[in-house]
Amino acid sequence: MLLEIYIPEAWEPASPERGEADGGSFFWQLREAQGRVARSGQGTLGALPQAEHCRVILPAGRLTLSFVRPPAHNRKKFMQALPYAVEDRIMADPETVHVAAGPVLANGDMPVAIVARVWLRALLETLRGAGLNPGQAEVETQCVPWQENRWSVVWRARGGFLRQSAYYGLALDGGSEHEPPPGLRLAVAEAASKPASLHLYNDQADMPDVVQWSSLLGVPVKPVGAWERAAQGTGGGINLLQGEFAPAGPMRDWLPRLRPALLLLGVLAALHLAFSTADWAMLRHEKQTLTASMEQSFRSAFPEAKVIVDAPLQMSRNLAGLRHAAGQPDRNDFLPLLANVAPLLGGEARLQHMEYQQGTLKMSLTLANGAAADALKSRLYGVPGARLETGNAGASGLEVQLTLGVQP
Repeated sequence: MLLEIYIPEAWEPASPERGEADGGSFFWQLREAQGRVARSGQGTLGALPQAEHCRVILPAGRLTLSFVRPPAHNRKKFMQALPYAVEDRIMADPETVHVAAGPVLANGDMPVAIVARVWLRALLETLRGAGLNPGQAEVETQCVPWQENRWSVVWRARGGFLRQSAYYGLALDGGSEHEPPPGLRLAVAEAASKPASLHLYNDQADMPDVVQWSSLLGVPVKPVGAWERAAQGTGGGINLLQGEFAPAGPMRDWLPRLRPALLLLGVLAALHLAFSTADWAMLRHEKQTLTASMEQSFRSAFPEAKVIVDAPLQMSRNLAGLRHAAGQPDRNDFLPLLANVAPLLGGEARLQHMEYQQGTLKMSLTLANGAAADALKSRLYGVPGARLETGNAGASGLEVQLTLGVQP
């Protein structure tokens, strides 16, 4: 038997101020081996039935779904630093989020699910405190039926969530009976190719005016009916219980027998640390030697310099000054910088503003969408001092800031 527990979006860890002993009330359903729902209900964690397996469904508003492109080599190190790979897509410190990865797709992208680490840990501790040990945790976005070129929306009266593909979707806020949520309108407007239709499920809310929605979205909206959780099966989306949140396995029972081997491993680790420390000390000495050599070379070339803070940077600036004095251009001058980047912009980039100051060229551009920004970032790879920052997406496109030359 499989016990499915749906976590409300407003769920927070129990606290003395709220007087909650088990974290609130949860919708649950008990599935047989064939997937058929045997029982369902609503209640506190202590009142939930026992089952051999447990799976939790997390609210769409608590997670962010995205994609990353893992490298062909050093994939293990990439997975260890996965939170930093999505740093530009979250408004939080990478240390505060947990990132779970799905399978690598045919196009080389890998879907990821991002959730607040503290919130997920508190939820799992609450469940385990009630005698529940989930082996799966998925987001409700990936539990809604989906087909190629057809989006699915679950409407909850001024909110809900959207599923656009097998591994992508987002939470929706706002909207009304006569107007779709702003996030849904933006998703349709930014889509590379609009869906053929949008299938609408209502969850504890009346079905909105699908004719009005279709007119405003420019996509046929087809009402399906109430979202029946019992009909959704077992998901198949990204399992959030990875890495530090992976469920404990049977290896825990073997730990006493493995103690001698673990002690030996500890000795080897200590030896490795000792050798690593010695290697670090040697590298540090080499760095100091190289730094002293660079400073000596700088003083030989420019004996009038009084203070040396960054010898390579000061050398570069002084050489640029000498070139200018001799009537020769420097690589951080306006024309060389512009000539270096202009062929890479492509026809779809629209220049809005350009500023050059003290060896730094800043260009404000408008691109069609995020895919165009990713393509431009790939073309800029290898250009010294190039940095591309994305801004707001508007009706005219996606605003980006391109910086070249000496970084401030």
